[in-house]
Amino acid sequence: MKTLSRVFVFLLIVFALISFSIRPSYADIELKILHVNDFHGHILPFADKTVNPSQQIGGAAWLAAAIRDQRVLNPDGTILVSSGDMFQGTAISNVFKGRPVIEFMNAVGFDASAVGNHEFDWGMDTLNTFIQTARFPFLAANVLQANGKPVEGTKPYTLLTKSGVRIALIGITTTETQFTTNPSNVRNLQFVEPASILPKIIAAVRKQGADLVVVLSHQGLDADKRLAGRIRGIDVIVGGHSHTAVRNALKVGDTIIVQAGSYGMYLGVLDLKLDTATKHILYYSKDNELKTVTAGPADSFDPAVAAMVQNYSAMIDKEFSAVVGSTLTDLTRAPDRESNLGDLIADAMVESSGAEIAFHNGGGIRADIPKGQITLNQVYTTLPFDNVLIQVDLTGRQIARILEQSARMKKEVLQVSGLKVSYDFSKPAGSRIVRVAVGHTPLAPGKVYRVVTNDFLAAGGDQFETFKQGAHPVYGELLRDAFVGYLRKHSPVNPALQNRIAFTPK
Repeated sequence: MKTLSRVFVFLLIVFALISFSIRPSYADIELKILHVNDFHGHILPFADKTVNPSQQIGGAAWLAAAIRDQRVLNPDGTILVSSGDMFQGTAISNVFKGRPVIEFMNAVGFDASAVGNHEFDWGMDTLNTFIQTARFPFLAANVLQANGKPVEGTKPYTLLTKSGVRIALIGITTTETQFTTNPSNVRNLQFVEPASILPKIIAAVRKQGADLVVVLSHQGLDADKRLAGRIRGIDVIVGGHSHTAVRNALKVGDTIIVQAGSYGMYLGVLDLKLDTATKHILYYSKDNELKTVTAGPADSFDPAVAAMVQNYSAMIDKEFSAVVGSTLTDLTRAPDRESNLGDLIADAMVESSGAEIAFHNGGGIRADIPKGQITLNQVYTTLPFDNVLIQVDLTGRQIARILEQSARMKKEVLQVSGLKVSYDFSKPAGSRIVRVAVGHTPLAPGKVYRVVTNDFLAAGGDQFETFKQGAHPVYGELLRDAFVGYLRKHSPVNPALQNRIAFTPK
């Protein structure tokens, strides 16, 4: 009997060991980070043939359904975040100063949003309205008032717990904000280099029990990579600002980096598995991290969000569906070179003002316009900023300085009318302008020219400080109105590139 008992005990031990080895591990904690960035007011679906050639994409109601479908897979372990620039960019958002977007974000339950540079475009009063209306915190750790305190209503970070994991969300904003929004909107604010403040904040949140540190970064993918390589202790960077579709999550050192393109065309879905004891990340979804949001007839949408969007849309449909012109060719933007849309806008600026020369920042042209009829809504999406035309007197020497600054920008050269410029990027900064002609005459350094630009550049936006030296300023109409007037007068338009901006071989 003793032998049988020993055998029985032995078999029990063996069975227990086998059962333990084959049973699924319950030690891992699963988390899901859902993220968007650079939504820019796109609560309505839109066409982008590069993403889906056959049907529309995006739209708040369809994005809401995608969020719902992901959240139900892990209801206790999901967070939803934004990396900023959610409001400015379409007629339906701009007319109501971002209110439809805030309502959408509240409805789907965002946990936090970084403050993007374009959150300042309508001034501090509107930003304060966002903050007061939102049922989630706005995070801006490196944006400080003159007294060194955070912008009123914002927080540097927030802490929340999901599936027993303490998560710190820290928001940072590009230091370029001081010149990528109208400088007058941020004149009393400091934009501190994120690397100088993050170590202290990371230490503070770790001390408060943070198991996972997530940075909501509105500074662009390249800057995020540098940050990850420089600062220890960041588990995840959820990026924005550069509008980069990072389809497969990146890793720099121990930091995972993701970014979900722009305009709500993708929902970022980062799945994580953490060790229960150490809270270290054991697994993250490396492939196909972005889920395309399609708005076709067979795609599900959120009825409540759709009704909210329709309510706002109905209030502006009559005005903004009006046809203001037509084009025989696709009007496309190209911030780093001459574009037919850039030429057309600059020509409209010259015609509206009577100036000799026009300059427009390439980054201020936000959408292409396809061949066919052009509606006011399309114009708003292409030119969403409420820029006003300003004429000033500038010398040829000052214009050359502006063009050299444009050469330093490189990725966003100025779009022009009334002159032709040749750049040579193989030359050192300050000597990259090879030729400049106004009409058929070389630019004369001492001659005074009448120049039209927009109030963003005139205030020194994009670091174009020389525009602020312009003499005898005269304000004109809204840039959008000038463009609409030009389309109404000259449609159908059919602009072709005119070699206004040329690059000599390197």
